Amino acid sequence: MQKNRDKNSKPDKEVGIEGLPVIRPDVAGVDLGSEIHWVCAPNVERTGLEVETFGATTPELERMAEWLKARKIESVAMESTGVYWIAPHEVLERHGLEIVLVNTRELARVPGRKKTDRVDCRWTQRLHSCGLLKGSFRPNEPVCMLRTLVRDKGNLVAEAGDWLRRMQKSLDQMNVRVH
Repeated sequence: MQKNRDKNSKPDKEVGIEGLPVIRPDVAGVDLGSEIHWVCAPNVERTGLEVETFGATTPELERMAEWLKARKIESVAMESTGVYWIAPHEVLERHGLEIVLVNTRELARVPGRKKTDRVDCRWTQRLHSCGLLKGSFRPNEPVCMLRTLVRDKGNLVAEAGDWLRRMQKSLDQMNVRVH
């Protein structure tokens, strides 16, 4: 991992918004992927930014949370990319970090910057530190669990009706009239 740290510790100039004031210094930005998550946060000494990569497995997400806590990070901004945000969101939230789930379109609106994972996590961190990111609504865990339960019940009811219609169609095709 030391090799990653060396190649990931380039100056902040490529982000391209040095002139904006930092409102929240203790924040991180995450670029999520299916296998690797890129995280940008201030280093422990607060002399610059540090970029680290983490895997998408639960032990790696736990390592990410510890890495962020070691840097005294209070809030983490991440894109709502597909379903890749769910596991990191839950792990980081469980560790007491504030999570700002950002709509992907909000981060992609700015033209003229090179699109790489490393640059994206630094860009997200910088925008979050300047207070420019607005989080999407995410209800608390009991509401999410209830919503999942209600959706699953609705799906099961719809499927039951569908299977009933299929059985009636099969019986009709066999010229058995029960209805």
